[in-house]
Amino acid sequence: MNTLGSHPGAIVFRLSSMVVLIAIVVVVFLSYVEDTEKALEQASILQTKKIIDSSLAVVFATYAVNHRLNELNELDGGNPFIFLEEYQMSPPAYVGEIDHELREDQEAGWYYLSHRRILVYKSLFSDADHYYKVVLDYQDKNQSGSFEHAIDSFKGLQLVKIPSPGPGS
Repeated sequence: MNTLGSHPGAIVFRLSSMVVLIAIVVVVFLSYVEDTEKALEQASILQTKKIIDSSLAVVFATYAVNHRLNELNELDGGNPFIFLEEYQMSPPAYVGEIDHELREDQEAGWYYLSHRRILVYKSLFSDADHYYKVVLDYQDKNQSGSFEHAIDSFKGLQLVKIPSPGPGS
């Protein structure tokens, strides 16, 4: 009695079916891994932003206690990783400060572009980089263009996401 398993092409059919099934599983798995890596990178970016915002709150409090509030103007657009390094809290993804535009061959991570006074996170898993700036928010009551603690109303000091700047801007 001939069965399906005794057919001469049954082994080839079974083997090719297994290869197709394994290929499908590998493709689904790799797709899942890629999505997970992107989600983890986004979570890491948000976590670093929260740490920076917290450190900026501590810096503000320190300046207030030391009667240095007028020096907050220097922090507007400054490098917040300086404060994190001071307390040995700099994230491993902080690559450093550079005075030129990012290049394609540079590694993924956080950079402070000193010539633009902005932070950028060069993404490992997507083509879109993330740009941020430390913003000193205050009500300039006398229209002087800078924060004066005796006159102006302080609103906040925080890291704000900004649109991707064009080249040379």
